[in-house]
Amino acid sequence: MSELEVRLQQWRAVQAWLGWQQRQADQAIRDLEAQLAAASFHQAGPRQPASRRPPPPAVVVARPEWMVTSMRSAHGPKPLNVHVGSCTFDDYGKAISRDEARRLITEGVEPCPFCSPENALGMTG
Repeated sequence: MSELEVRLQQWRAVQAWLGWQQRQADQAIRDLEAQLAAASFHQAGPRQPASRRPPPPAVVVARPEWMVTSMRSAHGPKPLNVHVGSCTFDDYGKAISRDEARRLITEGVEPCPFCSPENALGMTG
């Protein structure tokens, strides 16, 4: 691996970490805003009977089971790393199937060193 590729991977790791930190900050802000709204609601009291209030919407973010990160090249996207879908190291990956994840690793695409998809795929020797 060339020095430029190593540096690129290091900066991608920093970028992913910063993305994780941003999501943590966003969640903390949402939690505090919800607490603030609840506190002001309890001070003002309910405006309508509880039976008439609609239930709060459920927010569910589904993550794919497997993902691949890619980089742009002159010949289209070039796969860089395969990840387990729950890996917090990658949020910009493309969803792929289990078979596709196995194929990519077999063809030499690097598995994520943090989530180790080759272990989850049963590919360790």
